[in-house]
Amino acid sequence: MSSLKFVHRGCAVDIEIRARTMLWDITIEITPFDGVELITPFGPRKLKWPRTQEFAVLQNALVDEVCEAIDRRLVGG
Repeated sequence: MSSLKFVHRGCAVDIEIRARTMLWDITIEITPFDGVELITPFGPRKLKWPRTQEFAVLQNALVDEVCEAIDRRLVGG
């Protein structure tokens, strides 16, 4: 299992990636800090992606998508 943790625009992001035989099991949790308002709050997301993508490519794609999702949901952002 691999875990990515970072902060983007006042939101703590935790992405867990587990390797299965044919799939990547992915859990994403986004928690806004106090004072950060989102138009729609995030709940935990669970994804399954085929293991056809390399791990580094998968990580980069997830980070990019999460950052864009946060940017779209920020109030006044």
